[in-house]
Amino acid sequence: MRTIKIVFLVLALCPSAAFASDPFRGFSTYITPEAMKPFARDLGGLMGSGLYHTGRSLGFGGFDLGVRYAMQFKPSSGNTVMQNTGVGGFGIPWLQAEIGMPFRLDGFIRAANYEGLTISGGGLRWGLSDVNDSPYVPQLMLLADADVAVHRSFSATHYSGGCALSWRLETLSPYIGASLDSTRLEVREAPAGSGLVGEHVTVVEPNFTLGLSFRAKHYVYISAAASYTHSRPLMTASTGIRF
Repeated sequence: MRTIKIVFLVLALCPSAAFASDPFRGFSTYITPEAMKPFARDLGGLMGSGLYHTGRSLGFGGFDLGVRYAMQFKPSSGNTVMQNTGVGGFGIPWLQAEIGMPFRLDGFIRAANYEGLTISGGGLRWGLSDVNDSPYVPQLMLLADADVAVHRSFSATHYSGGCALSWRLETLSPYIGASLDSTRLEVREAPAGSGLVGEHVTVVEPNFTLGLSFRAKHYVYISAAASYTHSRPLMTASTGIRF
């Protein structure tokens, strides 16, 4: 129990310790037609992170409850919404709950409420391999996810589909994954006279991930992953309990 409390506390403190508050505060002031797609790519990259930390399905009756924190160290070129307000690194924390179902299917839901941004969504994962915890046996799954984000100044819908592969090395489990993210951004607030309110753009980007999951206890995991999408590196940290 002490281990669970420590890892959840450390991850919960990461956003306030590492990044400036409210990275979206300049949207209504600095959004332009040219900045819409770069902003959508940055937001979609975060929303598409942390969907998995293993290629193994939970198995019928299994569950996973954890915290995720996705971070990008620098805004994309052209994202003047963040550049003009001095935002360097930025990220989003959220909760994710998963449950194992028959036929190697896992269902999951995710939610976040951070700095005026609310995100909710969920999806399905399907294990292509029979559940096997033997060392060095590969575990492969397909996944699909849909999310909605709402902010005072903008809204976004995000869809993701991909696959993940992992294999167990005693207490460590390396994993790799690839997905395709589609993000639709709609403007809700914009500079007066810009005519951008109600305008929208859609961007589609590949996302490649390499990570390592560590089982601190039989039921407690800590995971870290690096991703590359829209010409930017991202990091995702995860921790939780999994049965």
